[in-house]
Amino acid sequence: MRFKNVSIVGLGYIGLPTACMFADVGCRVLGVDVNQDVIHTLNNGGVHIHEPGLKDVLARAVASGNLSFGLHPESADAFVIAVPTPFYEDKKADMRFVSLATESILPYLRKGNLVVLESTSPPETTTNLVKPILEKSGLVAGKDFFLAYSPERVLPGQILRELVENARVIGGLTPESAQAGKELYRVFVRGEIILTDATTAEMVKLMENTYRDVNIAIANEFSRLADRFGVDVWEAIQIANLHPRVKILNPGPGVGGHCISVDPWFFIETAPDIAQLVHKARLVNDAQPSFVFEC
Repeated sequence: MRFKNVSIVGLGYIGLPTACMFADVGCRVLGVDVNQDVIHTLNNGGVHIHEPGLKDVLARAVASGNLSFGLHPESADAFVIAVPTPFYEDKKADMRFVSLATESILPYLRKGNLVVLESTSPPETTTNLVKPILEKSGLVAGKDFFLAYSPERVLPGQILRELVENARVIGGLTPESAQAGKELYRVFVRGEIILTDATTAEMVKLMENTYRDVNIAIANEFSRLADRFGVDVWEAIQIANLHPRVKILNPGPGVGGHCISVDPWFFIETAPDIAQLVHKARLVNDAQPSFVFEC
């Protein structure tokens, strides 16, 4: 195992389970978060997020001596950044957490290290934001240390199982960085590990949720059209879906969860001239709750 010591920066619903997975297979893991309450809770045997089975895995990892927690990173073989990427009121991505997490690694970055960004991010974040920050160390990404992007692709409530079983996409700044990422994650991932470049991996993550958002939007727009024409939308969709190449979703009050309503905006922000269908779908779904309420 090349990466025996791992530092996970960000202990939310992805970072903490990921830290537990690495520790559970024998890696020495330091979980880092700037929230003192989070660190205090974890150091006292508590869990600040709800995920079935997590408390038991966490207790086992801590008892083994492989998992500890702190407010700051320490020297490690690999660093994983798993911090939030919310957006501002104008729907532009707020990358401050990613920037601060990357800055926190700088004093501990050494030759041969691997840095992986897991946070959902606009295309080219790894190359245009994370890479320049890390290179303030005087080390060159892709030459002196490995740099990769590997997005989370799990469902809350199923995180522990899906971290292990789901396919894992690893996009490297260089092919060697992607391979290093594969060596890191294969210690617990049993699903297929697909290697590509960093920007492709970033786009794959956004495409997955944007695809779902657009399909939900057309179903919601059909519901408005049906209302205009006095048609039972449920009956119409059921009949349309009898066609062997049609699978219209059921309309609803918008979209659920966190990611689907956020990720498409990263495309809209970075390529507004191209992402016009994506933008329209977002507007449709954002307006759907009002439509349902008025009905």
